[in-house]
Amino acid sequence: MSYGPTPTTNAPASSSTTTSQLSQYCASGSDTGASKGRRSTLNPNAETFIPRSQLHHGHQHSNRLSNTPDWPATACQSSTPRTFHPEAQTYPPDALKKAINSAFAMLNNQNFIDAEKAFRVILHNKHGIPNPFDKQNVTVGLARSLKEQTCEKQLEACSILEELRLDGTLNRFGASTIYNLDLTLSLCEEALGKHFDAETRLLRLRKKRLDADERTLCKPSYYYAADINNARLWQSMGKYTLAETLFLNIKKELIKNLQSTPYSPATSKPRKYLDTVNIALGRLWQLMDKHQEAEILMLGIIGKRPDDHEDVLCRQSDHKNVDLALTFIWRALGKHERAERLLLNMSRKHPDDSKEILCSSTGDPAIDIALVRIWEEMDKLELAEKLLLNISGKRPNDNEEVLSEPCGHHDIDLTLALLWQRIYKYIRAEKLLLNMSGKRPGDSEEELCKLSGNREIDLPLARHWELTGKYKLAEKLLLNMSRKHPGASEEILCKPCWQHDIDLTLVRYWEVSGKYHLSERLLLNMSGKDPDDSEEILCKPCGNHEFDLALATLWEMMDKPERAERLLLNMIGKHPGEDEDSLCKPSGNHDIDLALARCWEITGKLGRAKRLVERGCEFYHSNEFELTLLKLSVGQEGFMEMISRYPESANTLLAKSIHYFNLACQQIMQYTPESGQDNLHKALEFVESALKKYPVSAGAYSQKAHCLRMLGKSEQEWREWFDRAKAFDSSRTYRAKTHFWRNRETAALQKLSNLKE
Repeated sequence: MSYGPTPTTNAPASSSTTTSQLSQYCASGSDTGASKGRRSTLNPNAETFIPRSQLHHGHQHSNRLSNTPDWPATACQSSTPRTFHPEAQTYPPDALKKAINSAFAMLNNQNFIDAEKAFRVILHNKHGIPNPFDKQNVTVGLARSLKEQTCEKQLEACSILEELRLDGTLNRFGASTIYNLDLTLSLCEEALGKHFDAETRLLRLRKKRLDADERTLCKPSYYYAADINNARLWQSMGKYTLAETLFLNIKKELIKNLQSTPYSPATSKPRKYLDTVNIALGRLWQLMDKHQEAEILMLGIIGKRPDDHEDVLCRQSDHKNVDLALTFIWRALGKHERAERLLLNMSRKHPDDSKEILCSSTGDPAIDIALVRIWEEMDKLELAEKLLLNISGKRPNDNEEVLSEPCGHHDIDLTLALLWQRIYKYIRAEKLLLNMSGKRPGDSEEELCKLSGNREIDLPLARHWELTGKYKLAEKLLLNMSRKHPGASEEILCKPCWQHDIDLTLVRYWEVSGKYHLSERLLLNMSGKDPDDSEEILCKPCGNHEFDLALATLWEMMDKPERAERLLLNMIGKHPGEDEDSLCKPSGNHDIDLALARCWEITGKLGRAKRLVERGCEFYHSNEFELTLLKLSVGQEGFMEMISRYPESANTLLAKSIHYFNLACQQIMQYTPESGQDNLHKALEFVESALKKYPVSAGAYSQKAHCLRMLGKSEQEWREWFDRAKAFDSSRTYRAKTHFWRNRETAALQKLSNLKE
């Protein structure tokens, strides 16, 4: 196996040079070769924007760490506390050692509750634990098992570790000398949202001064576990440049170590660390929109190149984690068929196998879940559900109680709940999520909105309530997660909690409920900006792709498309004054290009939007671009020929309805109201077909209302369908109706109104 290319740079002198230097080596590494595929045009030399929040916090922390977490007690109460209080037992020396090994085996196998019980029993040994090192190790093991459970237990883990810390000594940087103590404590602090305390602790553990420059901070300490966790923490805090630089420097040192003693037995641990760093670096590059660099890195590790034959690229390697990472990267690049083929090869299956074989479990949940997610993106939802039910030990004809009972594997249960959301099985999805968090549908509002201690369950539950119109529950749970109260001032509500997934979910919730000013203020605070800043500052990327894209999308909803366009162009290193060909060239970032096309559609630049989308279809091969192209082509010559190339679906039927509706509006405007009747009836026929054959959607309800209104039906009749659309998706009320065909509809309705008068 290749180690991947050796990084050719140390820590950078400045942030702006970092990005360009670090991105260059990916294409020139000797092990991977230069990519002959399409390359991203994201601007590597763009000036780095430093948010004010980072300037304030930065690395200038107090030397005193808070001993008591600042999470409110009410937010940490578990609805189902499971603290185990063992009776004292007596272990002979040999049995004690075996019990310790057994407890750590449970921990390594992620049996956290059993591990917790085992560690507590050992700590209550009547004769104590004679070896001080064993006692410290067991105490840290208990804290590690608690960290993976509820918020209440994470607080207990912090308390246990702080108490143990008092028994040991500190180095000159203020880090504990007890093995793994501060590393575990930093992970607990991160889990509780205390990112800056965790960062300070890790820097001290790595023997770095808190006021050191970037070059020093990003130099490996050779305590690689701490180095890697520090880089991951920076990633979760949105400090991508620091994380990238540290990962690359760790990688360089590990490769140097392995190359100097390639056959030494001592290289086993460095190899594992290198594998970890390569996978982590690949994931970070995906967050930084360096998908091609991530692809080259992963392929280089397993001795492949981007221009290899499809059979070679989709062949299973001996490195499962790299293969899985490749499928994630190919998904991001829109290469779904390639990702599916590799996963089927990893599953020992073939695309032409029967549905029964395709949906059988491999016995490896990571591969099965990855295949489910690919099928979801390819709209193979029946296959996805069947495979998920098989791997969770359920059958489609089981009763609701059995189907909604967790199977015990968190990722499988969560993936199944999210799939049920997508296919409109909302009651079943909610019941499964509530069961996973130890709640029941009939519980009080207070109980339902209490944190389970696992945000990977709490967040999907909040999103589910938002989706199903239970907005009060959704907001209360989200505010509990971000340590806020519904009655707090706007300033407090819009202060980031610095757990980005929670902050972004709250942003999306406020968008859906029409509270755009709260969404905007929170996003600006997350980006280190202020509403009163100049246009130049507001439209400068903050460096976190998710924040920037969320802000651009929000501005589109708020009818600020020019500002959104400027931010999106800045994100990909383009300028409004460039020639049409350059502006319409795909940037390499699927989501930015799609948002940009939507922006141009809103501002009436339909030719430019369509040109970018046409090129995006060829570049990304994604359903989103193809559906956007269909919507941009409605009412135009060649639309029916274009749509005939797609299999029938709810989307294609809705697009046909919009097409004929648009033609009818044009005819009404140009000729007489009667001239558009045939096309209006066709439009109504197609949308009713979509509602009859496929799961209902707010868009289909709304389109039927538009058809009925244009056909002259009573207000009571067409208003009913608009009300259904609003009930299904209340956020439609607040969105700007900017699709170009709606302008034609307004003009046609005005003409009909004038004729009646």
